[in-house]
Amino acid sequence: MQNIQISINSKNLKTSVVLPSSKSLSNRLLIIKSLCEDDFKIHNLSKSDDTKILDGCLQNIDTWRVFDVNDAGTPLRFLTAAFAISPGNRLLTCSSRMSERPVGPLVDALNVLGAKICYFDKKGFPPLVINGSEIRGGKIAIDAGISSQFISALLLIAPVLPEGLEITLKSPVASAPYIRMTLGLMEHFGIVSEWKDDRIKIKPQKYQANEYTIEADWSAAAFWYEIAALADEAEIELAGLKKDSLQGDAVVAEFFRKLGVQTSYLANSIILTKCNEKAPSLELDFFDVPDMFPAIIASCAALNTSCRFTGIQNLALKESDRVKAMVTELEKFGYCFKWDKEDALVSENNYKPDVVKNIFCNTYNDHRIAMALAPLSLLGFNLSLDNASCVAKSYPAYFDDLQNAGFSLAFQKNE
Repeated sequence: MQNIQISINSKNLKTSVVLPSSKSLSNRLLIIKSLCEDDFKIHNLSKSDDTKILDGCLQNIDTWRVFDVNDAGTPLRFLTAAFAISPGNRLLTCSSRMSERPVGPLVDALNVLGAKICYFDKKGFPPLVINGSEIRGGKIAIDAGISSQFISALLLIAPVLPEGLEITLKSPVASAPYIRMTLGLMEHFGIVSEWKDDRIKIKPQKYQANEYTIEADWSAAAFWYEIAALADEAEIELAGLKKDSLQGDAVVAEFFRKLGVQTSYLANSIILTKCNEKAPSLELDFFDVPDMFPAIIASCAALNTSCRFTGIQNLALKESDRVKAMVTELEKFGYCFKWDKEDALVSENNYKPDVVKNIFCNTYNDHRIAMALAPLSLLGFNLSLDNASCVAKSYPAYFDDLQNAGFSLAFQKNE
């Protein structure tokens, strides 16, 4: 693990960035490929740690008995469903942080369908012992308010179940765009589905082999939008993004338009430019797009934009408690937040400190926290972050790209 020191000599930025490919798309495609009878090519597969872990587990599904996904949440949930229908006894284990993140609704739903999954330690949480067997499918109900990945895991295996699957979604659906992403990808491979009101139906079908080129990651783009918002002048080209995307996080363009960043769409890229018009305040609900929260709250703080944020209750269940983490770290810069009577997070008398210029921030081993804090060096701080390597979870080249854009970086081994 390494600490990193970040500073900036100029607040006028002009750069081109090749963003990482979407790990959300990559992870879903790997599961589809494993369930498809015929092989097909996936182009531009993500190089993120999460995708490498999932790929390694699937490559060794018939030989390994212990599968350690470390802190990779999506692979753990997708593999829970995939292992449930694959003959063999397996232990699916993880990091201590991941073992604090609930998986009960997914396990309960699979067991109702006939799976044989039990908890290695604490009920409702990984690690899991999975005895893979035939699951016929049928009808289930699941709490959809905790994680869309539970729903996606079930949907991905649904076509290969002899009776298909009908899912009733209980409670408001968290991160619904990710479920639409899953269904959209499945449609590319010939799967017909029906989502009406609170029910999703998928009849038994076969995945049809069809090569796929993965687009760049709109979630990663959020941090370059933040950089553009905090710069005095910016012209940043982000390659591999398209306007009509399966990724729900493409809404980041609209969010940051209100924070003074203009998006121009080209054939296979976008260009971000700084403009003078921005909203004096911002009110956003992150229930559908929780990954946007770190970059947005950091930008609002740095721009002294009054804000009110809702739909953030599930952020406590991510790689870190992201609300607590961002509020704690932003306080070091002099930016304050509080909870209002409706349980919304609001800004409170934001100000910039006059004296403190050297700030050390914790990343909580959370890639999105690290990437959201780094651009704050544009405010003139000499910023240090612990455990810089955590960005490899989704964006391994993040700090290289910052350096190419004009940020000054110094790495130091964390003793």
